[in-house]
Amino acid sequence: MNLQALQLGASPLKTRHNSVLGSIKHSLLRSSIPPTTTSILHLHSFLFNTHSPSHKTRTSFTSLQASSSALSASTTPPPPLLFLRTVIPTALALLVCNMDRICLSVAILLIAAEQGWAEGMQGIIQGAFLWGYLATQLLGGTLADKFGGKLVMGAGILWFSLASALLPAIAVTPWAAKAGIVLPMVLAARFLVGFGEGVALPAMNSLFAKTIPATRRATALGMAFTGFHSGNLVGLVLSPIILATLGWRALFYAFGLLGIPLLLIWSFVVPSNSGGDSSSMSSKSSSSSSVVGEVVYETDAFGGLKQMGETAVIHKSTSTTSTSVSISRFLSEPATWAIIIANIVNHWGYFIYLNWMPTYFYKVLGMNLRASSYSSLLPWIAMAIGSSAAGIVADTLVTKFGISRLTVRRFMQTVAFLGPVGALMILTQPGISAATAIACMTAALGITSLGQAGFVANMGDIAPANAGKLFGLCNTFGCLAGIFGVTGAGMIVEKTGSFTAVFQITAWLYVVGTVVWNLLCSTDEFKD
Repeated sequence: MNLQALQLGASPLKTRHNSVLGSIKHSLLRSSIPPTTTSILHLHSFLFNTHSPSHKTRTSFTSLQASSSALSASTTPPPPLLFLRTVIPTALALLVCNMDRICLSVAILLIAAEQGWAEGMQGIIQGAFLWGYLATQLLGGTLADKFGGKLVMGAGILWFSLASALLPAIAVTPWAAKAGIVLPMVLAARFLVGFGEGVALPAMNSLFAKTIPATRRATALGMAFTGFHSGNLVGLVLSPIILATLGWRALFYAFGLLGIPLLLIWSFVVPSNSGGDSSSMSSKSSSSSSVVGEVVYETDAFGGLKQMGETAVIHKSTSTTSTSVSISRFLSEPATWAIIIANIVNHWGYFIYLNWMPTYFYKVLGMNLRASSYSSLLPWIAMAIGSSAAGIVADTLVTKFGISRLTVRRFMQTVAFLGPVGALMILTQPGISAATAIACMTAALGITSLGQAGFVANMGDIAPANAGKLFGLCNTFGCLAGIFGVTGAGMIVEKTGSFTAVFQITAWLYVVGTVVWNLLCSTDEFKD
């Protein structure tokens, strides 16, 4: 019997099988559709002619077969193992990254005593890290979008781990002192650490935008930033212990050596197809369509299905390749400037806290070195907890309560900026107790962390296929603000002997940032 006869002979069975097949297809579509199942359904469609060519919303299962790979490879939420294999190593990478960054804020007190550096010079030295950090923001994001976040992050881990050892190994040495080049060598060493760490956050943002669904992305970012802020915690706990027992040089060697196991974990745990290759979710179709049974569904590129009506439609691909958005196009968008201004304000405050908090506790509140370091723990604990909470709250508001993503982004960032203002104004008051100062710092940093679900997550909203480049661009402006903030804070403290003006300036910047954010923020994706 030839195929044509089989098809004709099967026609009387069409009515009998339609309702059963519709139920089967309905059930299969609600889950991830394996390619083999799709092929069987396609064969049935061909034999029994279950589609209706005259109905615009009904197509043959050819389109379902064409989109099966995207559907089977991605679900909402993503497979837990894939999600965790991407997010947890990223959190660990950012943890070590921040340990290598914050160790100088503790060790600088001892190094400065050795070298006779005043607060103004200490600010310049700590700002050297940010010049290197700034240099690779845009480069790292662009490379991550092109070659994948996994590769770029791995290269960054190797670089900053090796660079961390340069300060004790080369910069502050007898031969450097004899040559009179200790200061420029220290500046160069910290610049190189920043140069390696500068790719980390753009690579992370690119990686998540291409592998994590929009409905889980704020949660993923929150988990990753929990690791990021936990690096401050671990660094502040371990640094005084190492300083007291082994000296400040051992601190940089020890933290640098952590890059070896980290790089091994990163290489073998993070999925190799994560990033900017052709298999990336974001570079695939943004939507797809096909007819299955008698229920209408919609799905995004991550395979999330939503019942819409009586005919199953999974929208057909509207785009098959990602397009690169130019920097000039980014800068022409008000939404980009909303993120840039938010980044500037956030980095101004964040890097002042990061670099000057131990000094504030030590010199203003009169704590010893170990107490000042440990007192800095509570604010970073609050920030680590707040980062994860922010992501979960933001995604829940969108998915469970149906609040628009734009409203959630505005709300989270507004709270993140306005919340710390009151705490900073209390810190400007003379004669406050150590307990009050620590409580205010904890409140300021904890509330600020809610911005991970604000301007940080917003980059993936408006440019998912170019999130690394956009992050690098906006973070470049943020790093400049951090440089001026850290350096300026040192000069202000040296001249006035007080942090009051530093806290006042930061509070006013938070207010301005809130206004700009709410005026310009958007979640609409834009193309070049």
